[in-house]
Amino acid sequence: MREYDLIAQWYASARGRWAGVKEALDLVGSLPAGARVLDLGCGNGIPITSVVVAAGCRSMGIDSSAEMLARFVVNSAGTPALRAIAQRLPLRGDSFQAVIAWGMLFHLPQADQRHAVAEVSRVLGSGGAFLFTSGDVDDDSGTHVTPMNGVDFHYYSYSVEGYRRILDERGMDLLNVSVDAGQNTYYSARKRC
Repeated sequence: MREYDLIAQWYASARGRWAGVKEALDLVGSLPAGARVLDLGCGNGIPITSVVVAAGCRSMGIDSSAEMLARFVVNSAGTPALRAIAQRLPLRGDSFQAVIAWGMLFHLPQADQRHAVAEVSRVLGSGGAFLFTSGDVDDDSGTHVTPMNGVDFHYYSYSVEGYRRILDERGMDLLNVSVDAGQNTYYSARKRC
């Protein structure tokens, strides 16, 4: 995403290191040792990839921003990463026990979110977990804009029921929806066996 290329340096110094950590650790705590976890929209690797690897999982990062991936390589040395978009993952099917998409999906218009969820389902193995953040209001207008370091970011989402329907269509069950102290809405889903 071009916008993240523009703010990569600022993001590394200004963003917190706590958002999503508890939820990611809860997820990886339910996985077998050495499980493969995809950090979709990995950014610079902090905090999600770093805590997933520290918890004993094998992680991989995917991001569309070259600038964020350059920082990922430094922050997550030895962890494989690819530049790609969530709607077309260059990965084999059934490759991961979990996918985490923190702070990414809501940047995509609804049609692209549907394609991304289809790709997540494709790369998840049977019984695999999917943790993601997004809004909880049906909004494909692109009029919700928040600036970060002078760069405008557009936000899109479905309602909780909309996400439940899309996940179901792709063979996944929505298990839980929660909101953290920073007002991030987390969705936890599992691919049916």
